[in-house]
Amino acid sequence: MLKFALRVLWKNRLFSFLNIFGLTLGLSAVIWLVLFLQNELTYDQHHPNHERVYRVSHLFQAPGVEFNTAYTASELNPMLKEEFPEIDGYARFRPLDASQIEYNQQIFIQDHVYYSEQGAFDIFGINLLSGNPESALIAPNSAIISRTLKEKLFGNDTGLNKVIKVEGNDFKVTAVFEDIPKNSHFKFEILLSGVDGREWATQDGVFNSEVLWNSDCAGYIRLSPGATKEGLLAKFGPFNEKYFMPFGNQIEGSHRIRLQRLSEIHYDAEQIDDDFAKGNPTNLIIFSSVGLAILLLACINYINLSTAGAGARAKEIAIRKVLGTNIQQLKVSLLIESLVQVYLAYGLSILMVWLMIEQTPLQTWLGVSFDFTLLQNIELILASFAVASATGLISGLYPALYLSKIQTVTALKGNWVANKSGKAIRQGLVLFQFVISIGVLLSTLLMRDQIEFLQKKDMGFSKDQVLLINTADSISQSRTQVLKNVLEASSSIEKVTSSNFIAGTNVGQIVFTVDKDGEMVQQEFKFIHGDEDYLETFEIPLAAGRTYSGEETRGNQYFVINEKAAENLGWDDPIGKKLGFFHQEVPGQVIGVMRDFNFFSLHNPIEPLVFVYNPQPGRNLIVKFNQDQLSEALEVIKAKWDEVLPNYPLEYSFLNDQLKAQYEADQTQNKLISSMTLLCILISLIGLTGLTSFNIGQRRKEIGIRKVLGAMSGQIVFFMYSGTLKLIALAGVIATPLAYLAISNWMLNFEYQAAINITLIVVGLFAALLLTFLLVGSLVVKTARKNPVDSLRYE
Repeated sequence: MLKFALRVLWKNRLFSFLNIFGLTLGLSAVIWLVLFLQNELTYDQHHPNHERVYRVSHLFQAPGVEFNTAYTASELNPMLKEEFPEIDGYARFRPLDASQIEYNQQIFIQDHVYYSEQGAFDIFGINLLSGNPESALIAPNSAIISRTLKEKLFGNDTGLNKVIKVEGNDFKVTAVFEDIPKNSHFKFEILLSGVDGREWATQDGVFNSEVLWNSDCAGYIRLSPGATKEGLLAKFGPFNEKYFMPFGNQIEGSHRIRLQRLSEIHYDAEQIDDDFAKGNPTNLIIFSSVGLAILLLACINYINLSTAGAGARAKEIAIRKVLGTNIQQLKVSLLIESLVQVYLAYGLSILMVWLMIEQTPLQTWLGVSFDFTLLQNIELILASFAVASATGLISGLYPALYLSKIQTVTALKGNWVANKSGKAIRQGLVLFQFVISIGVLLSTLLMRDQIEFLQKKDMGFSKDQVLLINTADSISQSRTQVLKNVLEASSSIEKVTSSNFIAGTNVGQIVFTVDKDGEMVQQEFKFIHGDEDYLETFEIPLAAGRTYSGEETRGNQYFVINEKAAENLGWDDPIGKKLGFFHQEVPGQVIGVMRDFNFFSLHNPIEPLVFVYNPQPGRNLIVKFNQDQLSEALEVIKAKWDEVLPNYPLEYSFLNDQLKAQYEADQTQNKLISSMTLLCILISLIGLTGLTSFNIGQRRKEIGIRKVLGAMSGQIVFFMYSGTLKLIALAGVIATPLAYLAISNWMLNFEYQAAINITLIVVGLFAALLLTFLLVGSLVVKTARKNPVDSLRYE
């Protein structure tokens, strides 16, 4: 049977090629998606004991205040270990943000640097390439570094016992670890020994409860075998009352601890402040659905081409019946033909996916990162092979049933024709194909329109011609004022300011006390700080009052709030109202109201905000340069930087690029669906090509007669296309409301939404009509231009 199946495939090379090509595309999409989903759904599962490791997070609440934080107080984990025997290990990670690294005259800024402790080896599966995991982070001023950083610093040397400077302090390299796997929610490049407690944790021998309400590190615990999260939380009440609630009662607050299992953090549905980037489960559903749709389209192609070609195989089937092949044997033989094609496509698809992942920049363009691990994972191989087998059976089942029912006598006489039900089924399947293809195409166009709308929307401040220079280390911060002075002296630069916070990208969160009905009450606000030039640099206008003059001596005397804060507080005339930090004995006052601006991405609404005066240098030097003078400004910046900070690296970026990065997840989603859209359309067109070629062959005589009777080539093309036109039009009518509903639901993720662009829908439908018309037309024209004698000679 296998030999016969191969002979049949070779005999019908065109249809076989179209089938195998379509199935290859469908299976490639599915295998790629399987690897993508395997990477996403196994986040942090490479860590040993990941089922017993939990991250400690908190929900703090008080009147006017709510902190839902992924961080915890550094003092808490040791206290939990002492109090609860269920906990057999813990680790804390206090971030250093971007840190200056220096070795052998190399100086650069490194992200993902943390103070930690020996317990990190108990919590995470840190794979050491060199060094002793039993003692690597015990000695003071020890450091363990990633393989990538080791190669950057020391090349082929092991790096052990080398001394590097981190933020000006010496640390000895005691171990080198393999780079943290890409599907980890928490990544680090350097761990430094030592997570120090804070001086005010204990006062006069009494533990200060307020310490636990100030989170400063990521904290993880590991439970003993057999212990459960539920059991631990059930015992937490007395501990909470003893250590958290003394301060909580003072502020009329409450506290709830959360334990997040390590392997569930990436897709935890609860939105937590200062968390690491999370996955979007909706994306997984969307991608899986589209991937299955692509495979379904490939199956439909096979069914359509096989049943459409029934007339050409009618005599072959009849002869096989006459020679003694029974119905069951015939069905099995036809199913084997299907499986042979699918397995050929499966082999090609594995090769194609390997090339896409390992040999092309596709992953980078899509914004995803995972390796080709199919052949190293027996479960993935079996799963993908099972999908391929199921595809072959599903694709081949209907053709096997359909072809095996061909009437022997009629077929041998050459009078067998497909019945109307078979044609209706094929048309229904083609309609289904184009409903999917057009629906996904329209969704992609509307998604892209929403993302472009967000990137172009006015956020309430100037985001153009703004350059951000990294000054996170102490050395560059000590020279910030000098840099500011020399840069502002250049004609190509408008304004320079300094801050930890960048408009539109990040803000802080803190508790203030505010004047409400003559009483000072606590109120949580988002806040930013900067010097007297901050608002002017970002061109954030004032609605009332004034901003800072630069003569203020303290940052807690005067405040500028946004309009939303004034509205939230019910202040019709905010100027002069009392406002201060939580522990501030004598409150300051509001001196100005700035216009509302979007200090988060446009996924989020505008919230109450306080601007705090702070003349101290921040982690960013923010430079506003004149329009069309970027090259001149960059030359000045580089020259002045080298003068003021010789041998120090200059790292800069543009605000516009950072703002665009906020929509990276949306862009990745759009790129993935765009790629799948192209596959959907391509597979549908492959099927249409086969059906059109078959129909042309079946109607060659009819085309010749029409030519003899005077029909022009264009008329014949339109005549042959009219049936397809009706199907495409009907598919458009069905797909348009489905795409509209899908995109309307997707847009609920955004605070600001573009209006549904009817023009894009029309363009998408027209593109589908034009593309199919060109395809069908090109195939028909070739036959229509032939001499009708050649067509009629076949009788």
